[in-house]
Amino acid sequence: MKTQYRDLTVVPLNADEDLVIACDSSAGIGAKSADAVSVAPEIMAAYAVRVPLLELLCVGVNLLAAVDTIGNEMEPTGRQLIWGVRQELAQAGYPDLPLNGSTEDNMPTTTTSLGITLIGRLAKTAWRPQTAEPLQVYQLGDPYVGDDVVAHLADIFSYDVIKKLRRFKGVQDLLPVGSKGMRYELGQMAQTQAHPTIHWQVPEDAVQLDQSAGPATVALVGVKRSRAAAIEAAFPELKRLAELEVADV
Repeated sequence: MKTQYRDLTVVPLNADEDLVIACDSSAGIGAKSADAVSVAPEIMAAYAVRVPLLELLCVGVNLLAAVDTIGNEMEPTGRQLIWGVRQELAQAGYPDLPLNGSTEDNMPTTTTSLGITLIGRLAKTAWRPQTAEPLQVYQLGDPYVGDDVVAHLADIFSYDVIKKLRRFKGVQDLLPVGSKGMRYELGQMAQTQAHPTIHWQVPEDAVQLDQSAGPATVALVGVKRSRAAAIEAAFPELKRLAELEVADV
């Protein structure tokens, strides 16, 4: 029976592995006449695939295939979007990942539109069990959306940083932040980890807590309290956000 883990669909494959599926969509961003944000279609595609890529990489999934659903003609927009998808997959370490998809060649379109689905597999033993130890949660990156993403392309964290954090001893949880903002995603982390008590280390009314992080320009890093000093020394770019604890009974 399939299950839902945050924004991921998890389908048991066998006794040892799960099939894990992530998806996202982007529209109104590109080079067409009615696009709200003007940017090269390749860049739009790269950041559209970034969201499900991070959702899977943050839990350790090994990718098997990708699907693009393009709401535009193949030439030139579709070809540009596909190139952007392939480039981003290569950046993440998957240059030869099988890619299937479709384009809209029956109707003229005035906005750029792209849907992305990624499929991978994960050993059941790779899902990290909950811990009773309090978690120090850090913010990696800053929330950008729309034109701000284009203005800060050089500042957005890489997949290599996520992979290093995933391997770092004491990292209990990694969670990309999208349009719902850090406050919402921290609540998701607290629920998943069964650590419902949140002690904020920034002002609770901080505007950035509810600001969209667009194409996952922020990730939350949940670290066991005993490893907080070690991770701060290894990753000085992390910013303390909150601490999660098991509720008193």
